[in-house]
Amino acid sequence: MKPHLLYIAFWYPPSRASGVYRALATTREFIAAGWDVTVITCTREFLEDEIGSTDESLLAEIPSSVRVARVPFTFGLAVDVRLLSWFSANFPTVARALHPRTASLRGTITAISGGAPVSHRFADNYVTWIEPVVEEGARIHSRHAFDHILATGNPYSSFEAARRLSEIAGTGFSVDYRDPWTIDVFTGNAEITDRATRAVERQIVASADTCFHVNEAIAGAYRRLYPEYAHKQQVVHNGYDAESIPPSPRSATPPYKFGILGTANDRWPLDAIFKAWKASMPGLPAGSELLLAGHLGYFARSQDVLEAYLPNDSSGFRYIGPVPKAEVADFYDSIDVLILPVPGGVMVTSGKVFEALALGKPIVCVQSKGGGARALLESHPLAIGAEPNPESVKSAIEEAARMARDLDPSLSAEIRFKNTRYERHIAMQPMVDAITTSSQIGDRP
Repeated sequence: MKPHLLYIAFWYPPSRASGVYRALATTREFIAAGWDVTVITCTREFLEDEIGSTDESLLAEIPSSVRVARVPFTFGLAVDVRLLSWFSANFPTVARALHPRTASLRGTITAISGGAPVSHRFADNYVTWIEPVVEEGARIHSRHAFDHILATGNPYSSFEAARRLSEIAGTGFSVDYRDPWTIDVFTGNAEITDRATRAVERQIVASADTCFHVNEAIAGAYRRLYPEYAHKQQVVHNGYDAESIPPSPRSATPPYKFGILGTANDRWPLDAIFKAWKASMPGLPAGSELLLAGHLGYFARSQDVLEAYLPNDSSGFRYIGPVPKAEVADFYDSIDVLILPVPGGVMVTSGKVFEALALGKPIVCVQSKGGGARALLESHPLAIGAEPNPESVKSAIEEAARMARDLDPSLSAEIRFKNTRYERHIAMQPMVDAITTSSQIGDRP
C-alpha cells in the first residue's frame, strides 16, 4: 500500500496566490515518489467572492490522482453592502485596514462564542479555519489513514491544524514556512511579538518533524530564534518548472525587448524602473520596448490602483496582461533581457529568480545590495544587480542591452545547463526525502 500524505495548503488552485506553484510542485513530487496525496484547501467560493483572485487554468496543473477536500472559510466581510455594518459600509478602506490588526480580539470573541478554542487566540486572520480542517482531516484519516501531515504557510493557522491532527492521528507532521511567520521577511525584524503567537509557534516548531524554508537566510533566522530546534530547520529552494524555459535561446537583434513577468504589487520598485526606462530610451535602438506581463496584484481590488501607476504606451512600455502558465516559455523566448523587481533584503529571493537563472539571457535584478535574489545571481555572468533607484537601474539597463548585443550562444547554453540543478523536481527532492525518512516509509516491508 502506498504511504498517504495529508497536505494542508490554504492557497491551492484555482487560487493564484504567490505560493501556489510550490504547492503544486509539492503534490506532484510526492506522487512521483510513490505517495498518495490528499489536499485540504479552501473553497472556490471564498476565492471568487471574498478574494476575487483565481486562475482557472491552474486547475489543469493538479495531478489527476490528488484528492482535494475544500473546507469553507470566510472573513465574515459581506460583499452585499446591505449586509455590512454601518462602519464597514461607510468607511470600507478603514475597515479593511483595521481587519488584520484586530485578529487577536476577534479570535477571543470567536472563542467565547464557541467558534474556536481559546488556545486559538493568536495573531492570524484564519484561526476559525482550524477546527473545520481538523474535523475534515480526522474524517479522512478514519477512511484512509495518513502517514504524514505537511502544512504550508501562509496562513499559519494551517500549522496549528497540522499539529492538532498529528496528535489525533498519532503521526508526524512537518511545516513549510515559505515566508517567516513572526519575522518580517522584508526587514528581518520581529513582526509579531505577542506572547500567544510566539507560544503557539514555539509549540509547533517543537512538535514538528521538520521545518522547511525557501532560503538559507530564513532558515538561519529560525535557527537563531529557536536554537534548541536548529536541527529541524531545512532549506528547500523553490526552483523552476522546466516547461517554463524556452527549449533553446534565440539570438538578440535590435530593437530589444526588456520583459518583467510576475504578479505586480506595491512593494515592487516599479517607479525606479519606469523612470530609468524613460531615461534609457534615447540610448537604446529605436523601437525597443519594456513589456510587463502578469496580474496587477493578487486581489481584484488591487488592479485599478496599480493600473493607474503604469506609464502610457508612448513611453515604449506595454502592459500585456496575464500570461497563462503554458505560455510562460513563449514570453521568455520573446524577450532579450529580463528585469526582476525584487523588494526587501536578504530573506527575499523571489520565485522568478530560478527561472531567470536558467534562461541564459541578460538579467537586471532590481533589489538593494545584499538582497536574497541578488545573492543567488551573484555568480551569474549575465546578471546585473541594480539598486532600486532610477540612476542605478538606468545604468543596468544600458549594460544589459550591450550584453544582449554581444551574447555568445555557447555562454548562454553553458548557463542553461549549469542551472538545471534548480529544476523544480530536483529542488523539491530534499523535502520528499526528509518526510519519507521521518515517516520510516523506507523501512516498510
